[in-house]
Amino acid sequence: MALVLWGGATWWNAEAASYSLDVYRPLRVDPVLSGNVLDLKVEALDLDGGLRGRSNNDFLRDHGHLMHLYAIREPEMDAVFHLHPDLAGPGNFRITLPAMPPGDYALYGDVVHASGFPETLVAKIRIPVNLPGGRPGPDDAAAYPPPLSQGRLGDSYKLPDAYAMVWDRPATLTANAGYTFRFHLLDAQGKPAGDMQAYMGMAGHAAFVKTDGTVFAHTHPEGSAAMAALMLANGGGDGTAHAGMNMEGMEMNEHSEPVSSTVEFPYGFPSAGHYRIFIQMKHGTTVETGAFDAAVVE
Repeated sequence: MALVLWGGATWWNAEAASYSLDVYRPLRVDPVLSGNVLDLKVEALDLDGGLRGRSNNDFLRDHGHLMHLYAIREPEMDAVFHLHPDLAGPGNFRITLPAMPPGDYALYGDVVHASGFPETLVAKIRIPVNLPGGRPGPDDAAAYPPPLSQGRLGDSYKLPDAYAMVWDRPATLTANAGYTFRFHLLDAQGKPAGDMQAYMGMAGHAAFVKTDGTVFAHTHPEGSAAMAALMLANGGGDGTAHAGMNMEGMEMNEHSEPVSSTVEFPYGFPSAGHYRIFIQMKHGTTVETGAFDAAVVE
């Protein structure tokens, strides 16, 4: 009997160890801030001799960038940055930060591996007072919505240049239900913006973030799948093409491609609670970031 129990326990432990190799583990990220230069040091994951691991130096460009980094000030979510670090060396993403209000920030870095596997790298940093700001990149964006403690944001968000972003908010938002969320960009006269441009190849980008930091989703009009992964699955490509644009109220950009002042994002909230939604659209040379709050019920 003792031998049978020992053999069973040995088998069980071996099976459990093998199974654990198939359980997803996010790559570890060590953020190092030197002055206004942020290095995100990504550690490779080596499992089972690398057969089930993930490299820290095999990233594909998605919408023209190797990483899409959201930095959101906690706990009020009153400052948000969409940034694009470059790969300075194997596993080392580097960016010169723009001027940022001091405080604690949650970092969410979206990357796509050569296999097509996308993941979000998560870390936290503290921005000191009087951080000297560097020059933002052409696709970088920032916004400073009212803090969460001042009350819930409504369906219309006024932008700094007198434009406005409007959300066709559903009457009720329920967890684990699919939605198509529609947003409109209006000019200073309240009309559909007429100088729309594609923002990194898309009519818009969105981030759905739970206020307790447990949910983050960076999505596009065609969904949450990375464009680089989709194009790889369909036979190749670099992920810079755009798709899923709503044609209502469309204008033409400098490449004669239609870009709408209305954008839609498919999404379903995975759990009940409070979320802040960040929507980015571009008109002329300006990237606008609208912010909206959502209360989601079971």
